[in-house]
Amino acid sequence: MKKVIEARLLHMKKHWISLLFWLLIPLVASIGLTTIFSAVQDDSKIPVGIVIEDHNEVTNELFNEISTTSFIEARDLTKDVALYQLKKHEIDSVFVIHGDFADQIREGKRNHIITSYQSNQSFAYSLVKEMVLSYVQQETGRSKTAYIIKELAENYQSDSEWSWDEIISKSKEIEKEEHLLQTSFDFNKVESKSTKNIPLWNIWGIWSIFSMLSTLLLFDWVVKENHSPVLPRFAFMGISFKGYLVRSFGFYSLLLILMDTITLSVFYSLHHVQISMSFIIGMMCYRLILLLGAFLLALLFKNTFRYYVVSFAITLLTMISSGAILPINGLLSRWPWFTAINPLGPLLSGDLINFWPVFLLISSIIWYVRKEQYYA
Repeated sequence: MKKVIEARLLHMKKHWISLLFWLLIPLVASIGLTTIFSAVQDDSKIPVGIVIEDHNEVTNELFNEISTTSFIEARDLTKDVALYQLKKHEIDSVFVIHGDFADQIREGKRNHIITSYQSNQSFAYSLVKEMVLSYVQQETGRSKTAYIIKELAENYQSDSEWSWDEIISKSKEIEKEEHLLQTSFDFNKVESKSTKNIPLWNIWGIWSIFSMLSTLLLFDWVVKENHSPVLPRFAFMGISFKGYLVRSFGFYSLLLILMDTITLSVFYSLHHVQISMSFIIGMMCYRLILLLGAFLLALLFKNTFRYYVVSFAITLLTMISSGAILPINGLLSRWPWFTAINPLGPLLSGDLINFWPVFLLISSIIWYVRKEQYYA
């Protein structure tokens, strides 16, 4: 093993630039693209002026709900400044929350509690207006429900006395705990299956694609050495050629696993990604798929250029079909079996059972026990 490590280090010394590049590209590309996507998303938000005449708990909560909308940049402005910016087309529209908003909501009224302004260039006014009205409707709905509950308690002489604030607080608590907009349907007595939604531009999805490409291209050493002119000399050496490949495979595997550990630490520090034991196992399964897949694929080629072409083609096909970059919920609902053959399944979905690790392990064992041409 010592001689193999020395040979690999000698090879790395001559090609350290390309080796370092392909080791770092998954980490660097993932952080860079995620940063770019976040900046573009922030710049694409619609600026909206929100004028709050009386700051209180109800109006501040409404402003926070509007601010959390992904496509809106809510600006807390005075009325004069908001109208001036609207005139200069610096904001899309203006919504004035009147001073009696909290009292009107408490009384269950919903008319003339918000005034809106738009210009001839307010292209998103209708969309933002409907969104703001939905929040107002939500608040008035809670208030109306509170009065109905109090009325029922009085009619049926209930011992429990709930105040208006307690009922509103309880309704918000229930709303957070319950998933009110998730519904499951059954058709033709076929049991429905839930699927996990993968967010667009998931940092692990980006990393998985670049890791696949980098691993495939790093394993071009298998193509080169599998058809090297010195191959017949292994018949007179103290180690078989397969043994040399396996030991070299272990060396590169440790190197890539070490890089995965660094990546996990960096992502956790910068992006606060959630790390669990199931995710770590899924990440290890995906790394095993990449290592064995790249190794076995490289054994099939005699020309490095063809190997590079196929590597890029496989990466592109996986990027489109795996759901790492683009969502494939429709595909999974139509063909559920695709989850079992999706190579990125263990990493993105957390499912530990996958077709590829078992298949590649069996294929590797068959390759290793198969009779070779040269012996030590």
